Amino acid sequence: MQWFINHLSQMTPHGAYLWLFTILLLCGFGLPIPEDISLIAAGYLSWKRFDPDPTPKLYVHVAFAVCLVAVLAGDTISFFIGRRYGRRVLASNLARRYFTPKRQLRTRAYFRKFGSKVVLVGRFTPGLRFTIFFTAGTLHVRPAVFFIYDFIAAAFSVPVLLYIAYFFGEQIDRVIRYVRNAEHGILVAIVIVAAIVVIKLMRRRKRIARMTAAASE
Repeated sequence: MQWFINHLSQMTPHGAYLWLFTILLLCGFGLPIPEDISLIAAGYLSWKRFDPDPTPKLYVHVAFAVCLVAVLAGDTISFFIGRRYGRRVLASNLARRYFTPKRQLRTRAYFRKFGSKVVLVGRFTPGLRFTIFFTAGTLHVRPAVFFIYDFIAAAFSVPVLLYIAYFFGEQIDRVIRYVRNAEHGILVAIVIVAAIVVIKLMRRRKRIARMTAAASE
């Protein structure tokens, strides 16, 4: 985190905005840099605007707009790449190193069980985010449905991380620890909710199967 902030601190405001936009856009393509690093750095440098240090003077609302557009653009481009070229990409040997058969099957299983709502969950699962959005495209999820779910998730995660770092910039170390712990909590909550939904679906199928068997007797 500190190296990222130090790197941004050496840029002009326009350069910092461009860097944030580029990194967040590439995160949508699976760049192995946690998205929260860029969002927290943007909020923190916006807080530093009131500091006499020669750091780039970012405006928090501009930083928020730049970050939100970059996040949505990266997700949407990944979705349309999957929609247009998905099957050809997955057939290549290079893609199979990332989209392993196991990962493909697991992601498709999520869509079969939960439908398009997987897109909503995808924003909070960094390791599978690109895979989920790309797979949504290959499965031809309706673009409007994808954008609505993705926008709802991004409109929550982006401002929360950015503005927390902005309002509590003086305690940035605590903010980083809190975000890390919160991410683990969100993942645990997602797993619990998913398990509950799967159990309910299994019980429902068994109940329908018993009713069908009883009716046929």
